[in-house]
Amino acid sequence: MLTQNLPDFWEQFYTERKAYWDLKKATPALQEFFTHPSCPASGSVLVPGAGFGYDAEAWALRGHQVLAVDFSPTAVDELDRLSRKHKNFKSLDLDLFELSPKDPKKGGAQFDIVYDYCTFSAIHPGRRDEYLEVWHKMLKDDGIVIALFYPLAQGSTMKGPPHNMSEVELMARLDGVFEVAERIPAEKSIESRQGKEEFWILKKSL
Repeated sequence: MLTQNLPDFWEQFYTERKAYWDLKKATPALQEFFTHPSCPASGSVLVPGAGFGYDAEAWALRGHQVLAVDFSPTAVDELDRLSRKHKNFKSLDLDLFELSPKDPKKGGAQFDIVYDYCTFSAIHPGRRDEYLEVWHKMLKDDGIVIALFYPLAQGSTMKGPPHNMSEVELMARLDGVFEVAERIPAEKSIESRQGKEEFWILKKSL
């Protein structure tokens, strides 16, 4: 049985047109967040698990230098197309857990911003702490994580993807790794996600 740790798992969703998370456009909540005073006006952006790259492209259109990462062949093809379209957009075919700021073939730098929407909830819940470590090593010391957490809900974590997460779980996992600088309600969530998602701005713990 395929698991979400493998690119073939996600490729199956794309090729069988079961990508229920695919909005076919940038996330409306992100577009609204761009107008918020806490949204950085500049800075490099890493988007792990970028999928078809709608949100990653939205960051590039704002003028940010963007690196979009995925390992599903169909997603990577689309990210490559976007990289040819925008000079400030780069794509990387890589398992996000292999990202490294020291290896030019695996990211090769730290970023001002790590942006996440649905990747945290898509990976196997048993790898959440490992994923936070990826954020930490790929983020500059004065950088921020902008995570639109979804679904913020009680219930079984193992149902999914997307896998539920709770405020209690997030605070426990973030403790000692990241500090929550700000929480911002998502004002323009799509109807099915209303009340289940929220922007969290995170900084490295001192």
